[in-house]
Amino acid sequence: MHDVPPFVIRALEPSEALQAALVATKRGQVFGPIIALGAVESYLEAARRQQRRIERARSGLLRRTAARTRPLFDEVHFYLICWTRIVKLARFIARSTRFRRTGLVLRRYYAELTERLDGRDHLEHFEERLPGGPRRHELAVPGDLLNMTGRFLTYGGRRIDIGPTSVRLLRSVVAEFRTALLFDSLEALADAEPSRLIALLRRAGSRVQLARVMRRVEKLMTEPGVDAKAAAKPRLPADAASARR
Repeated sequence: MHDVPPFVIRALEPSEALQAALVATKRGQVFGPIIALGAVESYLEAARRQQRRIERARSGLLRRTAARTRPLFDEVHFYLICWTRIVKLARFIARSTRFRRTGLVLRRYYAELTERLDGRDHLEHFEERLPGGPRRHELAVPGDLLNMTGRFLTYGGRRIDIGPTSVRLLRSVVAEFRTALLFDSLEALADAEPSRLIALLRRAGSRVQLARVMRRVEKLMTEPGVDAKAAAKPRLPADAASARR
């Protein structure tokens, strides 16, 4: 893979490489990881939208009252649900493929991911931590049932960043996971079916070249004094043109 131009690697879609690798390695379930990867992308976009909703809810707080903070907690709840879905889907992909780099990414961010999973669990089972609840003893600070301090959600003495920094972290996790999945897939292809890998790289290279040609044509067509129809018209090679005459 060291000899492959970087621009070709950047043109590859992880989902395409993953599917090719799963087929080549004859995995039993090909489409499960593919569907899960698409869902990861969907929940990442949902988390980005939700984080903006959290910021709007925070900026709209004029007084710290239960009536005004409740909508904010609702927004935070779904934000943490997005984190949870991404984590569980990514873990499903890692278990299904058993790829090395992919698993390493999840282990690298284990602490950050787990604290969001725990925060979602607290919100999902909030009533169990109330006075008299069966899980009340789990709170190191029992009086801290659920609060906001700046851009941090707090409960039981624990703090979770749910501000803009957190969504940038999530984007980094997903980006690293996608990159690891791509290289793991290419490596699996190289071992199992090199010809399929070469075909995949050639298609990616062709897409890059086509995109470059289209950008040059679009630039040419927008230049002053250029006849757009003439610029877009296919031109025959010189020898073919002379043969027609």
